[in-house]
Amino acid sequence: MNLMMMNMLAKAFDSALGPVQTEDIMKSLELMGKGMLGIFIVMVLIFVLIFCLNRFTGNKKED
Repeated sequence: MNLMMMNMLAKAFDSALGPVQTEDIMKSLELMGKGMLGIFIVMVLIFVLIFCLNRFTGNKKED
């Protein structure tokens, strides 16, 4: 994003605790991205675990 857009975002997010700086917004976006990546990784691990358990412990078909 360009600097003008970041300054507009900082102005839009003035809080009761004081003005929000551009670097605060960037840090919060970085932290949010790490959190979302962590959630995605955990979801993939749960999927793989369920897939493996189903594959190895599922009912065997009798001929």
